[in-house]
Amino acid sequence: MCPFSTNIHFDYDGHYSKDGDDYKWIPTDAHLYAISFKTSSLEEITYSLLKERICRKMGIDPFTKRLNLGYIPLVVEPKRQSYILDNKDVFVYLTSVDREQRRSILHVEDIKELQIVQITEQLSIVGERSCSRNYCERESGYGEEENVGTGLEHDEHPHKKQKKSRL
Repeated sequence: MCPFSTNIHFDYDGHYSKDGDDYKWIPTDAHLYAISFKTSSLEEITYSLLKERICRKMGIDPFTKRLNLGYIPLVVEPKRQSYILDNKDVFVYLTSVDREQRRSILHVEDIKELQIVQITEQLSIVGERSCSRNYCERESGYGEEENVGTGLEHDEHPHKKQKKSRL
């Protein structure tokens, strides 16, 4: 099958607001952006690919930003926001069009910047507890290095584990 283009227009950074029974999108700026996918089928456009292409277009790091993708379906009344959470939601978004074959504008909410937290201190605390426990077990003759965490009895070879009766 020949590849075809799927164009997605999106508004970056805004929020939803309730207006009577309907919801509407309030953009932060007046710019509308577009990305295009050349695929043989709509199923090839996945959630992760969509987010990655949006991040690339906007010049942001996908590992430090939390983005919510959503839209207001053209065919639903009252107007409500619909969030895209997985590949199936992406497919529904791509195939939801009105009578004139128009698709809703994709709304990209920039929720917050994720912070990468150093966890070395936490790991060293856990490691000390584990090491001290294993050290005590080793001093008492239990938990030899080759059998630690394997469920083997003391003095039992790992390849010669015997079946025990459950009675």
